[in-house]
Formats: sequence, C-alpha cells, structure tokens
Amino acid sequence: CQSSVARITTERLMYASMCAAIPLVMYVATTVAGSAMPLPILLVASAALAVTGFMLPILQLRSRAKVKRREIRTSLSAYLDLVSIMLAGGAGIESALVAASRVGDGPTFRLIADSLDVARATRRSPWEILSNEGERIGIEELPELAATVKLGGEQGARMTASLVAKASSMRAKQLAEVEADANTATERMGLPMVLLFMGFLVLLGYPAMQMISAGFGS
Repeated sequence: CQSSVARITTERLMYASMCAAIPLVMYVATTVAGSAMPLPILLVASAALAVTGFMLPILQLRSRAKVKRREIRTSLSAYLDLVSIMLAGGAGIESALVAASRVGDGPTFRLIADSLDVARATRRSPWEILSNEGERIGIEELPELAATVKLGGEQGARMTASLVAKASSMRAKQLAEVEADANTATERMGLPMVLLFMGFLVLLGYPAMQMISAGFGS
C-alpha cells in the first residue's frame, strides 16, 4: 500500500488522541452547561475510544492490502497469458517475461517490470527476485511463477502449457472468491429484513401481552 511504518505509527497516535479527546470535550461541555456527566464513565469511554482509534489505521491498512492483493492476482493471470503467448511465438523465457511486463501499466505490471530491472542490475536470476517480492507482499502466486520460470530457465522445460493452466486456475479461484463475497453480501442483506420482521411481531404482540397482563392484574 506504499505506506511506511512511521506514517502508520503517526496515524495511529493521531487517531488515538482524537478519539480519546471526544469524551473529555463532552465532559467540559456538560460541565459548562451545568449538568456534568460522571467523570469515571467518561474516562473509561476515553480509554476505550483511544484503543479503538489506535487500532483503526491497522484495520484500514489490512483492508486496503486485501483489495490490492486481489487486484494484483487478477492482473497476474493476464500477465501469465501474455507470457505464454510470447513463449508460443518463439521468444526466450527472460525476454518473454520482460516484454510482457512492458505491455501493461498497472501496478502488477510495474511491480514485475521493476523486479526484472532489479534482477538485471544486480545480476541475479529473475525468478529469485520474483519469489522474494511475492513473499514480501503476500502474493503466493509469484513464488509459484518463479519456480515455474526457474524450471524452464535451468532445465529447458516447456512452460507454455503450465503457464496457461496456472492462469486458468487463478481465474477460477478469483471467480470462486467473487461468488463467495456475493453470497456473503446476500446474507447480510437478509439480516435487516429479519430484524424488521421481528420488530413487527413485537409491535403486534405487545398490545395483546399488555391486555393479558392487565387482566391478570385485575
């Protein structure tokens, strides 16, 4: 997510301070108004809000990282298709990797292009750099791609079929995740309807229960 540890730490401290100050501001306002709220309760609320504010940037960062990883996986399947097409056209393994990374301008293509540039600049194998980068950002498909590339680069194995199969399996996995998210959203949409129905039943049953209670009381 292009965020440094210092930036996240600053955001956590800032959010914690702002959230902790809310009950204290309420205490000052109610004191000025002449009806001060209980100070112990406000102190407990301030501590709870401070903890919540301290954790909020981390939760937001994890949510953004999850979205970014999904975007990278989606683009990575397209990248594998491009590499397989270039290999089928007679290109070498490293030249196919570099040429395919230059086709797109999204974050995934830039990430792979930068990794390949680092590999050339440091005279290291591209599969080693790709594997390290995948482990760093939490994309397990990149080390798998690196292992396939390493097999083809060192042993001359045919990679076209394996890359096509890998791209197809990634798309199938992404489709399953989308369907799971859609089912979860559907279930969440049904919960408010159930709560409204229960509230409606309570509204209808309350007068009857009131009349029964009054009858027993008389």
